[in-house]
Amino acid sequence: MQTEHRVIAQLAGRPLATVRTEGTSQCLSEVLDRAAHGTTTVGTIDSDGTQREETWRAFRDRVRLIAGDARRGGLDHGSIVVVAATEPSEILALFWSSVVAGAEPLLVPAELLDDRAGGEWLAALAEHAPVRALVHARAARFRVVSEASEWGIDPISLDLDNPGGPDGADPAAADGPLSLVHFMTSGSTGAPKVVPQRHRGIIDMALGAVAVNGLDSTTVGFNWMPLSHVGGMLMAHVRDAVIAARHLSVATERILTDPGEWFRLVTEHRVSAVWSPNFAYRMLANEAENIPPYGPVDLASIRFCLNGGEAVSAKDCARFEESLGRLGLPKGTIAPAWGMAETCSGVLYAPHYDPLADSSPTVSVGFPLPGVEVRIVATDAAEDGLGVGHLEVRGSPVLERYLVGGDLAMGADGWFRTGDIARIDDSGVHFVGRDGTRIVANGVTWNSADLEGEVERVKGVVPGTCAITSFRAPKLDRDQIAVFCTVDEDVSAVRGEVRRCVETIIGGPVAHVIDIPAGAIERTSIGKVRKGRLVRRFINPDPPRLWELEWVARPSPAEGTPAKAQGQVRKPVVLRGCGLVHSAVAGCAPGQLHEALEHWRQAAEPDRLRGQDVVILVEAREGDARRLPRSHPVAAYLRAVAHGAGARSVRTVWMHPLAHEQVLDDILAQEQSSEVGARPAVADLFVGPRGDLWRRVLAPVDIGSDAPPATHAVLLGGTGRLGEALGAELSARGLRVTLVGHRARSGSAPAGGVDRVFTDIASTTAVGDLLEKIRCAPAEQALVVHLAGEPRPAPQDALARLLGPKTDGVRTAVELAHALDAPLAVVSSVNAHVAGTGVETYSAACAAAEVIAEQATRIPVTVVAVTSVREARQTDEANVAVAQALGLDEISVMDVAACVLARPSRSVLLGVREDVAFLPQREGGAQPSPDADPPGAGTTDEAGWSPTVSALALGLRPLVGAEPVRPHANWFDMGLTSVDLPNLARALAGRTDRKIGVLELMRFPSLAALAEHIDDSGKRNAG
Repeated sequence: MQTEHRVIAQLAGRPLATVRTEGTSQCLSEVLDRAAHGTTTVGTIDSDGTQREETWRAFRDRVRLIAGDARRGGLDHGSIVVVAATEPSEILALFWSSVVAGAEPLLVPAELLDDRAGGEWLAALAEHAPVRALVHARAARFRVVSEASEWGIDPISLDLDNPGGPDGADPAAADGPLSLVHFMTSGSTGAPKVVPQRHRGIIDMALGAVAVNGLDSTTVGFNWMPLSHVGGMLMAHVRDAVIAARHLSVATERILTDPGEWFRLVTEHRVSAVWSPNFAYRMLANEAENIPPYGPVDLASIRFCLNGGEAVSAKDCARFEESLGRLGLPKGTIAPAWGMAETCSGVLYAPHYDPLADSSPTVSVGFPLPGVEVRIVATDAAEDGLGVGHLEVRGSPVLERYLVGGDLAMGADGWFRTGDIARIDDSGVHFVGRDGTRIVANGVTWNSADLEGEVERVKGVVPGTCAITSFRAPKLDRDQIAVFCTVDEDVSAVRGEVRRCVETIIGGPVAHVIDIPAGAIERTSIGKVRKGRLVRRFINPDPPRLWELEWVARPSPAEGTPAKAQGQVRKPVVLRGCGLVHSAVAGCAPGQLHEALEHWRQAAEPDRLRGQDVVILVEAREGDARRLPRSHPVAAYLRAVAHGAGARSVRTVWMHPLAHEQVLDDILAQEQSSEVGARPAVADLFVGPRGDLWRRVLAPVDIGSDAPPATHAVLLGGTGRLGEALGAELSARGLRVTLVGHRARSGSAPAGGVDRVFTDIASTTAVGDLLEKIRCAPAEQALVVHLAGEPRPAPQDALARLLGPKTDGVRTAVELAHALDAPLAVVSSVNAHVAGTGVETYSAACAAAEVIAEQATRIPVTVVAVTSVREARQTDEANVAVAQALGLDEISVMDVAACVLARPSRSVLLGVREDVAFLPQREGGAQPSPDADPPGAGTTDEAGWSPTVSALALGLRPLVGAEPVRPHANWFDMGLTSVDLPNLARALAGRTDRKIGVLELMRFPSLAALAEHIDDSGKRNAG
């Protein structure tokens, strides 16, 4: 429950009884049945121009048949079903058939169905929500359809044009007032959430909207926003169904690519109700100014223009009204509005808005619908004095809970905190701002949409490309203002004029004016600019932390080890022999490496490594530790094997052939004896030819670089997931991008500014072939990037798909960089250094790639070993959570792009925290105390344990062996490894009769924490 604060102002709509009567539909299937009693139509125009129009009755009857097919295909009553569709005709048919079948449709943004997005969101959804089905049109070819079954979700293919079977509207399976519709937000301000809304709340919203705005069955509604969005589906389409009005939905991209189609459709269909976010008002005004008056375009039929979905600009509204007024648009039709997925879309409206008469610095979005209340609450005295505070809302359309994600800031009395800052006056609710929609300068708040409109009037700024936002760098105590825009004239002069324009208006400094490619402006499904991504991409105020592995000299050990210590030493398991040799001319030939790995596949004997300290001994024919590579391919393989087997610790020791074996024995004995009862040492060691000792530690690296900017990036191995994601990111930053791969990835599609070339990069003819196909222009500054490939090919493909591309393929990258006089960046994986269970050969291949790259000394070389990249992730959230617990953070492709473009001239680790479990902390950093466990961590007296802790301990004991069970100790401090967590989850679930997942083990990382969570959950369920 949230803390109560002082209420500054409050508004309430008319009683809900004024619009809801005894004959009002109670659920959406009744809405569809009532619409079918009339004669009006529902129509769609898909992205390819395919049109469909049918009466509401014909549509209802077709939907019933589809619903019957869905039920026979396995769609259960009351189940949550993902609607996998992007075309308006498909979304409407699948949405309504799911409703009629008694299921709960879940609409997802189109960008999540893009093949480049991957299916990770679906995996996360399946893990956190009871989603068991996915419906799609028979002709649809989304990647998530083929991946759904991997996550326990059944794909159901439906023929939407010619459905068969009996009527599917079984009364026993019908929906009801409490049935739900789910919306997955795409997140312009944060992580996606799944928002469930009840049918009754949706209908109440629609009834209130039509009453407040004077709409009725004679209305002709036109929607061109995505139907997967709450605005397109509920605020436009369902609203028109509730009043049985004629409705037309058009694919968004048709209007964005040709705004003139909006004018043609309004004229042709005599549209009376339209809506769009504020950015489209500018776009349509620009288009209208190019259309001659008294021509074929006639907008006189429009009666209602809803402006919602983002901050409303009075200047944009005025220009819209003036420009479209030349073509017949009546005055007084604009209606600013506000709503969100959590409120079933619009619940505040200001109909008949006059932008020319508005002198307020912010536009009023009016008053609440019937049955809705809003209030402003202050959290401190400063807000109280200004009349500004947090907007809260309650009423029938307000959600009760999130299905996935979200922090439900709602009190027991039903008030939902929206996250918006607002005030109330006689004209209604005014928004001060939310997440980038406001700019504060010298104590004055400015609407960013108004400032953006002024910037786009500057000569040389491309219309529709300006975004203004504020951000705060980590080390600063105040916000900075940044202006992003696309410039088509002299960049320096236009940027200067833009800066003067904004600074004159706001009376304060502008920190950044940045010319960006138009394609870099990312929007949500309804057009909100993702301003945070622009800041991160082009300014990067909080760059990712980079580390390098640095050799530090250490005193040689004293001869011999005290007798007392010798008796306490745990003798390590030493792996040495086949392939564990390094020299300055080591070739890492794929065939030889494959033979060595096959030898160790048989000889490693994982069973003898479990619970042991493992030392991998490499014969290092190198006299100076600083010339050693960061990793060794066979050692990396064995590190992964040892971690997967549950070794207590794993380290690599590099030893010169002239060093005496006794020196190594003394070193290991001395380190082991000094660490009895503490965490074991994991730092790599080098024993030199004179008995000198070196230790490898983490050291921070500055990402900054004075390297000339690249203009053309050539990505070898670029047609996989990481290549597609990194290529799109580099293209968004204005680079020409060429993706080089052996073959196209299934489902991949060309993107703007990205070329694809196919060749075998491990062949001897690859460089000549690439030089002919790439054709770099003389003025281009090329950057060659070699990428970490797919980590888990079939075992028989290990040589061809892992070792070859990582050895001969890197040699090709080196040769190509020489031929293009270009720097080289090798994107490797931290598996080469920290190992990874299940990807032993991949670890070896990445280590081999790094060795070869580091041997190329005549060109600038950067080697970046990365953790999991979010946009190209091939593992589930549980594995990501395990990695995070071990000190390996998931990173963004933006981080990778920033690093390869900055080109630090060294080998670095990206995504690794200072406290990573597998690597030593940097020199001088805070070392973990052997006694750093929380209070009570060492308590083994079972007398004080709760019944739940005792039950869980029974499941834990077989996995920790001889280690004592301590309720407050972390799983890893009791000797478990990441590979043990799934087994632990199953063992504990068997002791508690409830499902326990790996993510729960990471959130509650000890017996005591997990037991408390289980007990609290039981109390809540009982209550």
